Amino acid sequence: MRQTQDTRWYAVRAPERPWYAVRAPERDEWWWLAPAVGTAAALLGACLRVGDGELPFFWIALTCVPGFLLVAGSWFAPRTRERRGVRVSLAAAGCVLTYLTVKVFMAALYVLAILMWLRQGDG
Repeated sequence: MRQTQDTRWYAVRAPERPWYAVRAPERDEWWWLAPAVGTAAALLGACLRVGDGELPFFWIALTCVPGFLLVAGSWFAPRTRERRGVRVSLAAAGCVLTYLTVKVFMAALYVLAILMWLRQGDG
């Protein structure tokens, strides 16, 4: 029986693109927008918290650090379209954390004070 096609290993055509080749990620031209808006909103949230004046400035500044770290992380995320959601979510979480951390910290202090008062009693 005669073969109609050459099937030797060196005669097989290579695929257009190897299966292991990964396309280069598409660069995002507006990569800076989410971190810039997040930075401005986090600073605004921190200023609003300082304006309330419930705690000394040192404690307010200390509670704002985790939120600012998340916003800073949004500046260093990969600058591709596929990672746009990561940048936006880091910036948004940093803004929310910056604004709400002081309230959560104050609530924890109130709960701690009430528990200490209940344990000690009036006498």
